[in-house]
Amino acid sequence: MSTPKPTTSTGLVDPLTGRAVRRHTDTGTYFVKASGTAHFWGRVLDAVVFLVGYLVLAVIVAVVRESMMNSGSALGYNDALWLTLYVVLWFAGLYVYGMIWGSVGSVGDAAAGMRSVRIKNGTTAGAWLGGWRAICWSFFPFFVVMLIASAISGGGDDTWDPKFAAIDRRSGIAQGQQPVPDPKVAAAEQAAATDRQNLPNLYGQRPDARP
Repeated sequence: MSTPKPTTSTGLVDPLTGRAVRRHTDTGTYFVKASGTAHFWGRVLDAVVFLVGYLVLAVIVAVVRESMMNSGSALGYNDALWLTLYVVLWFAGLYVYGMIWGSVGSVGDAAAGMRSVRIKNGTTAGAWLGGWRAICWSFFPFFVVMLIASAISGGGDDTWDPKFAAIDRRSGIAQGQQPVPDPKVAAAEQAAATDRQNLPNLYGQRPDARP
Protein backbone atom coordinates (compact mmCIF):
# COMPACT_ATOMS: atom_id res chain seq x y z
CA MET A 1 0.00 0.00 0.00
CA SER A 2 1.44 3.36 -1.04
CA THR A 3 1.98 6.12 1.48
CA PRO A 4 -0.20 9.19 0.83
CA LYS A 5 1.72 12.20 -0.36
CA PRO A 6 1.92 14.96 2.29
CA THR A 7 -0.15 18.00 1.42
CA THR A 8 0.46 21.64 2.28
CA SER A 9 -3.18 22.73 2.06
CA THR A 10 -5.03 23.64 5.26
CA GLY A 11 -8.40 25.11 4.25
CA LEU A 12 -7.39 28.31 6.07
CA VAL A 13 -6.59 31.82 4.83
CA ASP A 14 -4.33 34.58 6.04
CA PRO A 15 -6.24 37.22 8.06
CA LEU A 16 -4.24 40.07 6.54
CA THR A 17 -3.90 39.14 2.86
CA GLY A 18 -6.75 36.67 2.39
CA ARG A 19 -4.44 34.25 0.57
CA ALA A 20 -4.35 30.53 1.28
CA VAL A 21 -2.43 29.37 4.34
CA ARG A 22 -0.23 26.34 3.78
CA ARG A 23 1.70 24.03 6.08
CA HIS A 24 5.33 22.88 5.95
CA THR A 25 4.98 19.13 5.54
CA ASP A 26 7.72 18.16 8.02
CA THR A 27 7.13 20.71 10.78
CA GLY A 28 3.46 21.61 10.44
CA THR A 29 4.29 25.32 10.62
CA TYR A 30 1.96 27.63 8.72
CA PHE A 31 3.15 29.86 5.88
CA VAL A 32 1.70 32.00 3.11
CA LYS A 33 3.19 32.10 -0.38
CA ALA A 34 4.20 35.45 -1.80
CA SER A 35 1.79 36.72 -4.42
CA GLY A 36 2.63 36.05 -8.06
CA THR A 37 3.09 39.77 -8.70
CA ALA A 38 5.47 40.29 -5.77
CA HIS A 39 7.47 37.21 -6.75
CA PHE A 40 7.72 38.34 -10.37
CA TRP A 41 8.92 41.88 -9.63
CA GLY A 42 11.25 40.70 -6.88
CA ARG A 43 13.02 38.37 -9.29
CA VAL A 44 13.07 41.06 -11.98
CA LEU A 45 14.82 43.35 -9.49
CA ASP A 46 17.33 40.58 -8.75
CA ALA A 47 18.04 40.26 -12.48
CA VAL A 48 18.54 44.02 -12.81
CA VAL A 49 20.88 44.15 -9.81
CA PHE A 50 22.95 41.29 -11.17
CA LEU A 51 23.11 42.73 -14.69
CA VAL A 52 24.22 46.13 -13.40
CA GLY A 53 26.95 44.49 -11.33
CA TYR A 54 28.06 42.39 -14.28
CA LEU A 55 28.17 45.41 -16.59
CA VAL A 56 30.38 47.25 -14.09
CA LEU A 57 32.78 44.30 -14.04
CA ALA A 58 32.68 44.07 -17.84
CA VAL A 59 33.59 47.74 -18.17
CA ILE A 60 36.50 47.28 -15.77
CA VAL A 61 37.73 44.29 -17.79
CA ALA A 62 37.41 46.27 -21.02
CA VAL A 63 39.46 49.13 -19.55
CA VAL A 64 42.15 46.68 -18.43
CA ARG A 65 42.25 45.10 -21.88
CA GLU A 66 42.50 48.48 -23.58
CA SER A 67 45.37 49.39 -21.30
CA MET A 68 47.18 46.14 -22.15
CA MET A 69 46.66 46.72 -25.87
CA ASN A 70 48.04 50.25 -25.60
CA SER A 71 51.10 48.92 -23.82
CA GLY A 72 51.70 46.39 -26.60
CA SER A 73 50.90 43.28 -24.54
CA ALA A 74 50.01 40.27 -26.70
CA LEU A 75 47.37 39.17 -24.17
CA GLY A 76 45.38 42.29 -24.94
CA TYR A 77 44.80 41.01 -28.49
CA ASN A 78 43.78 37.48 -27.45
CA ASP A 79 40.03 37.57 -28.16
CA ALA A 80 39.43 34.00 -26.97
CA LEU A 81 41.00 34.77 -23.59
CA TRP A 82 38.84 37.81 -22.97
CA LEU A 83 35.66 36.11 -24.17
CA THR A 84 36.34 33.24 -21.79
CA LEU A 85 36.91 35.74 -18.99
CA TYR A 86 33.54 37.39 -19.64
CA VAL A 87 31.80 33.99 -19.54
CA VAL A 88 33.59 33.02 -16.31
CA LEU A 89 32.63 36.34 -14.72
CA TRP A 90 28.99 35.78 -15.71
CA PHE A 91 28.69 32.40 -14.00
CA ALA A 92 30.92 33.34 -11.07
CA GLY A 93 28.82 36.44 -10.49
CA LEU A 94 25.63 34.38 -10.62
CA TYR A 95 27.04 31.92 -8.11
CA VAL A 96 28.14 34.62 -5.68
CA TYR A 97 24.78 36.40 -5.90
CA GLY A 98 23.07 33.04 -5.38
CA MET A 99 25.15 32.41 -2.27
CA ILE A 100 23.86 35.68 -0.84
CA TRP A 101 20.31 34.82 -1.91
CA GLY A 102 20.47 31.36 -0.32
CA SER A 103 21.91 32.54 2.99
CA VAL A 104 20.59 36.00 3.90
CA GLY A 105 18.20 36.74 1.03
CA SER A 106 18.55 38.76 -2.15
CA VAL A 107 17.77 42.39 -2.92
CA GLY A 108 14.58 41.26 -4.65
CA ASP A 109 13.57 39.24 -1.59
CA ALA A 110 13.98 42.27 0.66
CA ALA A 111 12.09 44.60 -1.68
CA ALA A 112 9.19 42.17 -2.20
CA GLY A 113 8.99 41.10 1.44
CA MET A 114 9.53 37.44 0.63
CA ARG A 115 12.03 34.66 1.25
CA SER A 116 12.77 31.47 -0.65
CA VAL A 117 12.51 28.44 1.66
CA ARG A 118 12.08 24.68 1.46
CA ILE A 119 8.44 23.66 1.39
CA LYS A 120 9.01 20.66 3.64
CA ASN A 121 10.51 22.48 6.64
CA GLY A 122 10.88 26.22 5.95
CA THR A 123 14.69 26.27 5.87
CA THR A 124 16.67 28.32 3.36
CA ALA A 125 18.83 26.79 0.64
CA GLY A 126 22.10 27.95 2.17
CA ALA A 127 25.04 29.53 0.40
CA TRP A 128 26.29 26.61 -1.69
CA LEU A 129 22.93 25.36 -2.95
CA GLY A 130 21.78 28.95 -3.40
CA GLY A 131 24.69 29.54 -5.75
CA TRP A 132 23.83 26.54 -7.90
CA ARG A 133 20.16 27.51 -8.00
CA ALA A 134 21.11 30.97 -9.22
CA ILE A 135 22.99 29.40 -12.13
CA CYS A 136 19.52 28.63 -13.52
CA TRP A 137 19.28 32.36 -14.22
CA SER A 138 21.65 31.78 -17.12
CA PHE A 139 18.59 30.34 -18.90
CA PHE A 140 17.08 33.81 -18.68
CA PRO A 141 14.46 33.64 -21.50
CA PHE A 142 13.00 30.39 -20.10
CA PHE A 143 13.12 31.83 -16.58
CA VAL A 144 11.15 34.91 -17.67
CA VAL A 145 8.46 32.73 -19.27
CA MET A 146 8.12 30.70 -16.08
CA LEU A 147 7.98 33.85 -13.94
CA ILE A 148 5.20 35.31 -16.07
CA ALA A 149 3.28 32.04 -15.82
CA SER A 150 3.72 32.09 -12.04
CA ALA A 151 2.53 35.70 -11.82
CA ILE A 152 -0.57 34.94 -13.91
CA SER A 153 -1.42 31.89 -11.82
CA GLY A 154 -0.95 33.92 -8.63
CA GLY A 155 1.60 31.53 -7.16
CA GLY A 156 4.88 32.20 -5.40
CA ASP A 157 6.69 29.01 -6.31
CA ASP A 158 10.36 29.22 -7.19
CA THR A 159 9.60 28.18 -10.70
CA TRP A 160 12.60 25.98 -11.51
CA ASP A 161 12.54 23.99 -8.26
CA PRO A 162 9.27 22.55 -6.89
CA LYS A 163 10.93 21.88 -3.51
CA PHE A 164 11.12 25.61 -2.76
CA ALA A 165 8.57 28.39 -2.44
CA ALA A 166 8.79 32.14 -1.87
CA ILE A 167 6.95 32.88 1.37
CA ASP A 168 5.32 36.21 2.20
CA ARG A 169 7.16 37.75 5.17
CA ARG A 170 4.56 40.54 5.38
CA SER A 171 1.57 38.23 5.78
CA GLY A 172 -0.46 38.04 8.94
CA ILE A 173 0.86 34.53 9.60
CA ALA A 174 4.46 35.77 9.40
CA GLN A 175 3.56 38.48 11.93
CA GLY A 176 2.18 35.98 14.42
CA GLN A 177 -1.54 36.26 13.63
CA GLN A 178 -3.75 33.18 13.59
CA PRO A 179 -5.26 31.89 10.33
CA VAL A 180 -9.01 31.96 9.75
CA PRO A 181 -11.29 29.50 7.94
CA ASP A 182 -11.49 29.94 4.19
CA PRO A 183 -14.98 31.32 3.38
CA LYS A 184 -15.01 29.40 0.09
CA VAL A 185 -14.28 26.11 1.84
CA ALA A 186 -16.88 26.84 4.52
CA ALA A 187 -19.47 27.67 1.85
CA ALA A 188 -18.70 24.46 -0.04
CA GLU A 189 -19.05 22.40 3.14
CA GLN A 190 -22.35 24.11 3.94
CA ALA A 191 -23.63 23.43 0.43
CA ALA A 192 -22.62 19.77 0.71
CA ALA A 193 -24.39 19.47 4.07
CA THR A 194 -27.53 21.03 2.60
CA ASP A 195 -27.45 18.60 -0.33
CA ARG A 196 -27.21 15.67 2.08
CA GLN A 197 -30.19 16.93 4.05
CA ASN A 198 -32.23 17.35 0.87
CA LEU A 199 -31.65 13.83 -0.42
CA PRO A 200 -34.95 12.20 -1.51
CA ASN A 201 -36.57 9.93 1.08
CA LEU A 202 -36.06 6.23 0.50
CA TYR A 203 -39.28 4.18 0.71
CA GLY A 204 -41.01 7.14 2.31
CA GLN A 205 -38.41 7.43 5.05
CA ARG A 206 -35.85 10.09 5.76
CA PRO A 207 -32.27 9.05 4.86
CA ASP A 208 -31.37 8.88 8.56
CA ALA A 209 -34.47 6.99 9.59
CA ARG A 210 -34.19 3.62 11.30
CA PRO A 211 -36.17 0.59 10.08
